Amino acid sequence: MEQVIIDKLIEKAKSAAEKAYCPTSETPVGACVLTQSGMIFTGCNIETTALAGSLGAMEVAVCKAVSEGSSSIIAVANFCESGIIFPTGNEREFLREFTERAVIICATKDKVEQFKIQELLPFSLRE
Repeated sequence: MEQVIIDKLIEKAKSAAEKAYCPTSETPVGACVLTQSGMIFTGCNIETTALAGSLGAMEVAVCKAVSEGSSSIIAVANFCESGIIFPTGNEREFLREFTERAVIICATKDKVEQFKIQELLPFSLRE
């Protein structure tokens, strides 16, 4: 994937982090999804008192894309100012449903890491 596209996705994810609702962790995370058609959807982490009901930023962005009919996802990026945030176990299983061939990008202000979902989740329920 071209660096200019990666930079754009990270910038969108960074902006989405500003909308995070994270009273428990106090760690705002933003995410961005790029679809095959070029559409971009953003999301942020949304925490609830019952943490099991919380949603990760990547989950929110993917839900927005899928709910708008864009399930052909080619990249998902997240951003956290304080450090690299990797998708949780639940988030990885969720991402596996929609990002089989997508690039997964985890970024902070001075570091960017890229993965395929198979690297983050080598054994999944889907296999």
